[in-house]
Amino acid sequence: MPNELATNNSLNVLIMKNFTFYFLMLFATAGFAQNAPINFEAGGNGANWTWAVFENATNPPLEIIANPDPSGINTSATVAKFTALAAGNPWAGCESMHGADLGPFVLGPSNSIIKIMVWKSVISDVGMKMASPAGWAQVEIKRPNTLVNQWEELTFDFSNYLNPPADQGQLDQIIVFPDFNLGGRGQDNVIYFDNITFSAGAAPTVPLTAAPTPPARNAADVISVFSEAYAQVPATDFNPNWGQSTIAATIEIQGNQTLRYANFNYQGTQFANPLGVSAMEKLHVDMWTANATTVNIFCISPGPVETAFSLPVTPGQWGSYDIPLTAFANVDLSNVIQFKFDGGDGTPTIYLDNLYFYKGSSTGGGGPNAPINFEPGGFGATWTWAVFENATNPPLEIIANPDPSGINTSATVAKFTALSGGNPWAGVESMHGADLGPFVLGPSNSIIKIMVWKSVISDVGLKFASPAGWAQVEIKRPNTMVNQWEELTFDFSSYLNPPADQGQLDQIIVFPDFNLAGRGQDNVIYFDNITFGSGGAVSTDEADALRNTVRVYPNPVASGERIQFSREVTQIEVFDLTGKRMVAGSGFTLNTAVLKSGVYVVKMRTQDGSIQTQKLVVQ
Repeated sequence: MPNELATNNSLNVLIMKNFTFYFLMLFATAGFAQNAPINFEAGGNGANWTWAVFENATNPPLEIIANPDPSGINTSATVAKFTALAAGNPWAGCESMHGADLGPFVLGPSNSIIKIMVWKSVISDVGMKMASPAGWAQVEIKRPNTLVNQWEELTFDFSNYLNPPADQGQLDQIIVFPDFNLGGRGQDNVIYFDNITFSAGAAPTVPLTAAPTPPARNAADVISVFSEAYAQVPATDFNPNWGQSTIAATIEIQGNQTLRYANFNYQGTQFANPLGVSAMEKLHVDMWTANATTVNIFCISPGPVETAFSLPVTPGQWGSYDIPLTAFANVDLSNVIQFKFDGGDGTPTIYLDNLYFYKGSSTGGGGPNAPINFEPGGFGATWTWAVFENATNPPLEIIANPDPSGINTSATVAKFTALSGGNPWAGVESMHGADLGPFVLGPSNSIIKIMVWKSVISDVGLKFASPAGWAQVEIKRPNTMVNQWEELTFDFSSYLNPPADQGQLDQIIVFPDFNLAGRGQDNVIYFDNITFGSGGAVSTDEADALRNTVRVYPNPVASGERIQFSREVTQIEVFDLTGKRMVAGSGFTLNTAVLKSGVYVVKMRTQDGSIQTQKLVVQ
């Protein structure tokens, strides 16, 4: 009993010390805020900073100039001018100086949403990340501009990003990639940027990405009302005069035409000629809203006879709905004259796309050759894999599974050796015209999973490309475990297919050890079982869970070091494998001083009340 009491007292003291440390850290860092907004104005931040340009051929310096287009959303006096040279690397950029300029700060809930205004003459990604003076850096977030020759504000959400480990110092540098274009440049591109702001996270009020691209279908199997993917029925009136307060407009999101219903209470769609859809099976619609709570869609035949179908509302993301036509009871499906949407109270806004009737399954070259399992008689083992940006580019090896345990007991896997002299984005790609085969990315195959075995924590990147050179921007996901098989999930449901003149996707590109901090040694990565699955309700839940998962880092951790959490946790408890609670706390970090070598379970209660658990290895 005395020993248990002493242990409890020690634990209470430790928890109090942890709480005090966290409180003091908050108090201390409150005096450190990034010098922002970065507005390049006299007396402001940015204009007199020491900006260094990198990877841009001759590296012409960043210029601070008079705003060449003081119109639209940016009427400020001065801006930054970056000239991305045709001979420069796609990731050419500029960075502020450590030890001055931005100043040391802690990334947290109050400053995790970063916005930047850009003026560009081309469509390409803008990248952004922060770094510490010890060389630790985040993986950049990239967002494409959607407008040219005018000012546009881009939003970067760093709310799930980590701060550096304690021995790496605080963040104090901002790095901007104004024209991150892996497709290369045919000419020098001038980009202006301005007004970089840091603010608290908030849900977006407009969709930042276009609606998912529909799968390819035979023309005879589709009757399209509104979708650029299929030929549309002619002369449809999307704003008939029915006395509604809703304002209907067609806008462009990432180059994709989208219907916007502002001040939404109800809105009609009037067909010039009645639609005969009795041979169709389902009605599809994609919807996005930030603030609507109830949305109904009606099919209407003469009478009028109308039946409502209630669309489940998930704010802040595109929802894809495939409604069986049997849901529209009593409606004459051979004579559909109108649609109607209702459910709003006059204040919400909804966005709609890909409104069409269809039957049968999609087409598209039969889909990708998958799963890619590297087994004899399967896919991947006999493909022509090319390694790139990896110093001497040692070839991808197909070998016996070195650890047929856990979730992966398959016989053969792929082995990739990421060389210390290789680039952070070293990777491997399948061959165009064969291997993966042409396919259309759509709801049935937009959730891609891959199993990896790694000895280090770093990002795994994945993307697809077409034979004409068109490529997506890669999605990156970190592994959270080492020396064991782990499955990572990549959600491509909001990603576009190539334009028609670029051909279909037919190549997969894998970045097994995407580590912009560099490698101190060669890293061997094994990967296997790349699968393509549905982006429907279950997969959407999986994607939501993935986005909301709290990442624990480093893991494994040396006893006595602090572990960090990718977002604030309101309650943290660490248990040994007997169920005994060893330590507790809250916030962004936790001390492991009382944890001896072994395996533990971390139980976390997040700010939304959900409970998550993860395995923690202490060395």
